[in-house]
Amino acid sequence: MKRKFERYWGDGEKFNPLLYVAVAMDPRFKLRLVKFCYTKSKGKAEGEKMEKQVKDVLNQLYDSYAKEGEGRQNVPSASPMPRVMEENEDYDHRLNLALEFDTYLEEEYSSVCSSEVDKYLGDLCERRDNPDFDILVWWKNNSNKYPILSKMARDVLAMPVSTSASESAFSTGGRVLDPFRSSLSPSMVETLVCTQNWLLSTVPISLRQAMDKVEDLERELLQTETDDASS
Repeated sequence: MKRKFERYWGDGEKFNPLLYVAVAMDPRFKLRLVKFCYTKSKGKAEGEKMEKQVKDVLNQLYDSYAKEGEGRQNVPSASPMPRVMEENEDYDHRLNLALEFDTYLEEEYSSVCSSEVDKYLGDLCERRDNPDFDILVWWKNNSNKYPILSKMARDVLAMPVSTSASESAFSTGGRVLDPFRSSLSPSMVETLVCTQNWLLSTVPISLRQAMDKVEDLERELLQTETDDASS
């Protein structure tokens, strides 16, 4: 079990990068959780290195999705806010100064966050105290803000269902057939054939009566074998 665990989960470099992408697409964690976990377990340098690698994967995936549409969409820079004129000149001056400062902040933010990935990662994480938080609903509600990232989230977070038993990943016992499991007695074969015939039959069959008949046949068969052996 340990060898198999080390093979699939022991080395972070061998992980499927989509596992990290799925964490980054959760607005409650983003890349901050990846960096935090690696920093805590392997040091600050490894945390920053893994953060950069996952961000590179995100950008590559983003570019791939953008090419399918209208190309990489840049976050539009903030448009200048109209100047508001008031009768009170002092109030007008303070208001315009505040608006100009807001415009300056938006322009500075837009110049740094040139793509949806940068803007998404630069925003604050969602609060984690809501037990009913639905990631897919969040991306649906923010699809206008992140049109390409929302398509990525729809595909990355839609994980296929696995029907494999959990113990089969670490045990080969279920795939080994010993002689007892790989052989059936004649009586068991007869029972299985009869059961299949009853299940596929269109005529109503009483299971109790049928089982009684099978037991009678078995007793007669055993009696015949006993008589033959004694003679």
